[in-house]
Amino acid sequence: MNKTLLALAVTAAAIGTQANALEIYNKEGTQMSIGGHATVGLNAGKAGSNAQVEEKSPRINLEVKTDLGNGFTADVKGEWATNFIKGGDVTFKTRLGYIGVTHETFGRLVAGTQWSPYYMAAGVVDQPIAFSNDFLYDNQGIFGTARGDGMVAYTNAFDFDTAGAFNFGLAWQGEKTTTESYSDADANGTSTQTHTGTLLSSENRGQVALGYTIEGFNLNYAYSGGNVEERGTSKDATSHIVSGKYGNYGAGLYLAATIGFNKNMNNANTYEGKFFSKTKNLRSELLEETRVFDSIISYGFDNGLNIIAKHEEMKDEKRGLTVKSGTSIQAEYTISPRFRAYTGFNYDNQGDTGTDRDYKKAKDHTFVIGTRFYL
Repeated sequence: MNKTLLALAVTAAAIGTQANALEIYNKEGTQMSIGGHATVGLNAGKAGSNAQVEEKSPRINLEVKTDLGNGFTADVKGEWATNFIKGGDVTFKTRLGYIGVTHETFGRLVAGTQWSPYYMAAGVVDQPIAFSNDFLYDNQGIFGTARGDGMVAYTNAFDFDTAGAFNFGLAWQGEKTTTESYSDADANGTSTQTHTGTLLSSENRGQVALGYTIEGFNLNYAYSGGNVEERGTSKDATSHIVSGKYGNYGAGLYLAATIGFNKNMNNANTYEGKFFSKTKNLRSELLEETRVFDSIISYGFDNGLNIIAKHEEMKDEKRGLTVKSGTSIQAEYTISPRFRAYTGFNYDNQGDTGTDRDYKKAKDHTFVIGTRFYL
């Protein structure tokens, strides 16, 4: 296994966080580092709201690595989402927490909450600061489509020199549940009573990811599958996703695209089966069949400027309706290795209206400008 290649296979999990980490200890084969970033931006106002300062997924992490001998290394990492804006709210919330063991030949085994093998394939477009991927984060913890909760994963990579390189990953998750809160409403849409209960539960889920890289081109496939119960009703929740990319994000030309075919993996809000009826209970509902698509083209100049165009959409295949769609133009400028400015405008293409579903909400065009400081 080539460790550099394996790191590239999970590039999206490491970009801008541990890549800039501060080493605070290095002695007798053990290294400790602290990383993460603080990101804030001025949002010019989404539909129905005024301009405001918001945070963009700030986090802090601590990682320790140690040499076990005989080619083995072990590492432990904890990462927490941090609250930079809302005083009095929860300050820290777990994003990552795992222990891993790596060998240059035998590969890497990790247990805990981690970036999943599925994300190795699906995350190739999930790169920009201002507007990145959306659908991967639907129920990500229980489905393991981005960060997977309580996951055991094995990954390895093989470098064939001029013939390219192959990487793969396998993962399993045990029993998991998610909860929901929803409200009853009167005829005027005023909340009258709030309920809390189990939304999703799952006992066994598995996934596999495959990737091949040659001459700057990378092609990937990933599968995630297993049963899930939604409010006590058993459903088959599966995803097949294919992705490809060329180049390295932020350095010259970068092209990437992802297309996925999902069953009971993505959400839409519904009022007991009918959308936007004020007299019904607002709940999240798994869509039976969705097709998801995400693409990006960017060019990173030598002076640190990166220009980005991105498009993402989700379609309800059963009803032939677009659930949501957005197209953005963005720019990022690296002022120093630890300080980056960003801006972007996202155009809401809106969803469609059907006989029993109405995905067409008010246009939600969004402009944001901000900065990111890497620890």
